[in-house]
Amino acid sequence: MSSTICIKQEVLSLDLEESHYLYRIRRNSRVVYVSILDGDIIPRDCRTDDDRWGEEWKTLTVRSGFQGIESTPDEFIPHRLDLQRLNVPGAVFLNLLDLTRVSRISDRISRVKYDGKTWILKVARFRHEIPALQQEETKARTVGFLVEEILGKIPDIHNLRHCVETVRLLHTCGIVHGDLNKYNFLMTEHGAKNFDFEASAARPDVDPAAAEEELKSFPGKLAGEPGIGKRWATGLSTY
Repeated sequence: MSSTICIKQEVLSLDLEESHYLYRIRRNSRVVYVSILDGDIIPRDCRTDDDRWGEEWKTLTVRSGFQGIESTPDEFIPHRLDLQRLNVPGAVFLNLLDLTRVSRISDRISRVKYDGKTWILKVARFRHEIPALQQEETKARTVGFLVEEILGKIPDIHNLRHCVETVRLLHTCGIVHGDLNKYNFLMTEHGAKNFDFEASAARPDVDPAAAEEELKSFPGKLAGEPGIGKRWATGLSTY
């Protein structure tokens, strides 16, 4: 008689493309990854199961082969940030599954509870999202970071001066933001706060032309409703 092991499973993320898709699944206290290389393998109205599903594996790759559908455990390793790029003395490392999700901000950003406080969590759910995350923060299987929650309001054209002052402060620190839009700012009691540095570049000295170029089109983005970068409803927001 075979024994059945109770496994707590939950699909955390799904990245859909036309010809392939990725699953990010919680299995008890671990997160595993499934890569489906042929989009039509699993019909929309069908569920698949296998005796090997309960085995110990970290990733699973599924494809169409000569013998039909084939699956290979641990063909690729779980993604993580480059350990060599991490140099934050005193940094605290947490298990992602120890965080309690409060609400969703975007696919990669959510509001979570940890140690009695509310934080903003940003993660790279899949390997191809690591490069963008490395632009913002840099140990094995580190896939995200927590930042302090900030209360504020999305700016409009009347807040142009305060937003420009914040951007110019970045420039004096050698940082070109690279993705200025109204939804990457919050107006707080301490002025304009800027975030989302996925497209940013840090250099010893900022090229004055590059600095002015990114500010050139900003007033138009601040005045209108472009939708680019929008994650939340207007009004009181957090990050």
